[in-house]
Amino acid sequence: MAQNLFEQLQEKKARLVEHTKRAKEFGWIDTQREKEILEKIDNDVLTIAVIGQMKCGKSTFLNSFVFEDDVLPAATTPMTAALSVITYGAEKGITAEFYTKEEWEDQKMQASRSIESVAGNNLEESKIKAAKELVERATKLGSSLESYLGKTQKDTFENLIEYVGAEGKYISITKSVTIYYPKEYLKGVKIVDTPGFNDPIVSREERTKAFLKKADAVLLMLYAGRPFDATDRDILFKNVGQCGTGRVLIGINKYDIPFENGESETEIKNYVKDQLEKACKECNDNLLVEILKNAEPIPLSAEMALLSELSMSKVNSNEAYSFAWKRNCETFEISGQPQMREKSHIDDLTEAVKKVVETEKEEILFRKPINSILAAGNKKKSDVEKGINENKILVNTYSQPDDELEERQSNISKANRRLQKKIDSLGDDIDSVLKDIVRKGRIRLEDSVESACKRMDAKIDELGRFDSENSILPSLQRETQTLVTRTLKRDTEEIVSQAKMQIKEPIGAFLTEVEDVLMRFIPDFDSRDFVKTIEREIDFDIEDDDMFTMPNSSGDADCGFGDLLYGFLNGASFGLLEGLGNALDHSNAQNRLHSHVNEIRNTDVSGCLESIYTKKNQVIEKVKRKIIEELVNPLQEKIDDIVKNKSQKEQKLNQAKSELEKLQKAKVQIEEQFSKMSELN
Repeated sequence: MAQNLFEQLQEKKARLVEHTKRAKEFGWIDTQREKEILEKIDNDVLTIAVIGQMKCGKSTFLNSFVFEDDVLPAATTPMTAALSVITYGAEKGITAEFYTKEEWEDQKMQASRSIESVAGNNLEESKIKAAKELVERATKLGSSLESYLGKTQKDTFENLIEYVGAEGKYISITKSVTIYYPKEYLKGVKIVDTPGFNDPIVSREERTKAFLKKADAVLLMLYAGRPFDATDRDILFKNVGQCGTGRVLIGINKYDIPFENGESETEIKNYVKDQLEKACKECNDNLLVEILKNAEPIPLSAEMALLSELSMSKVNSNEAYSFAWKRNCETFEISGQPQMREKSHIDDLTEAVKKVVETEKEEILFRKPINSILAAGNKKKSDVEKGINENKILVNTYSQPDDELEERQSNISKANRRLQKKIDSLGDDIDSVLKDIVRKGRIRLEDSVESACKRMDAKIDELGRFDSENSILPSLQRETQTLVTRTLKRDTEEIVSQAKMQIKEPIGAFLTEVEDVLMRFIPDFDSRDFVKTIEREIDFDIEDDDMFTMPNSSGDADCGFGDLLYGFLNGASFGLLEGLGNALDHSNAQNRLHSHVNEIRNTDVSGCLESIYTKKNQVIEKVKRKIIEELVNPLQEKIDDIVKNKSQKEQKLNQAKSELEKLQKAKVQIEEQFSKMSELN
């Protein structure tokens, strides 16, 4: 059977671990750096959230996608659909989190309410019904119930059904369950099986939203029998949008049912695409529409995928599995498990998840550590090459007649002065580029904020005279979160990309001039390789670092864009206004909301752009160090010493030849090390 997504991820991590250990073995990095990289590999978590309404086949999908076995039972009611987090454990086991005493009191209060008192309000009806069912089932725990509240409980994997099964002993008080499973590919992975949005149990819904904010990928599972109905639209447009999720994948599960009734895969997919497009036009959320426009619905059958993974003896001994096997074999003309998997299309969805994961994780988990390792290797290589160049010059210099030494001394001094001037000029050129980047970036960010504020102002102006202020707070909060977590993040990422490209132009021109100066005044120096090494190191620095940082709340520098977003979101939250709208008349409510929008409008979200100038300082410092401090100044000191101590020329010549031979052997060794590193890719 082909590797699943998680096995591929673990294989990639294993290669990174091997890269890191070899880098330490080669002396490219020290023990501390090795430890930092390995800890990052171990601690990084890939979070995939699976959402959708009940009966869409989420449990079967997860059984195939994660366990490759029938582990999770299907939830039968909203109350029994517990939030589950699946991750790695050395041994199978579970940890359940129970409701707190306060949360349980809230459920008892909800259960005491009359459904008739909220007739017509579907959300309130659901809360009351779920609470009544929950309190009723809690009688199984008797007088011991209170002793569990607010606690966590570890248990054996075999007792999972007691926490997530419809008739489980603890189902009534279980808020979430973490399932530990000894599959290597689950290391560093969390699969969040959400109980569904519009969860009638408020505290559980809040936990779901908290997980979704951290998700690298969100999979919305639809039921092919009635794909993208009103409930699905609510899940996507009223709930996912509030979580700041910028990646949404859509699976149409149980496609085999309409297929069996004569619908083609294309028809099934196009129907969902049409419904999605129609819903996007009606939602007036331009930014959510933007992330959905490239969402390609994927028809699949989780049941068929699971059948392809279970042993045939298990399939044949289970009446439901056996029936499903025969039905699908007839419908799709299948003769074996490989064909069953192919027709399930589970791999199509897995590949879509993989692309999202690589987009989100490649930068942090894989590319940056690899780049830093290669940069360390290149640093060692460049040091050796620099030493070779210096000793070649020394061999040539010690071999020169005395009358030529003074001319060489003068040429190195001239090179030093000219290079110093060119470095100063480089600083001015980079400044000019950065000013333009900051100016255009500020305009772009301010325009994005202004556009969002205008949309919020328009919604406030449409507030009816008898509408509560609180009635539009969710919409305004969603607009703010979208602005912060998607629009500004996307804008800044694009500004960073442009900045990285544009800042390289003056650097490239400068290095060409450096090469010309070195070739003119120090002709026996290998200036081409030297300049290419500097260019490579600066490129690594530019690509590997954040271009924009800002001080965080503790005053530390180097606070990333995520911290900026967090601070901005706290300052712009409409959540602070909740619960106060009814106390104000209509005019005051509108004025108050407009005032809050103006606070958002006046927030300086472009402040982090100014920190780009620190990148200029880093570049100039590196250039000075590599060219002046590590090359020209040592050459100047050595030629001065040679002129002063001409009597020691023969002895110094032999020392330089010996050092040159040693460094040339070291260069061969480093090239072999790079070759061994490339074997791991």
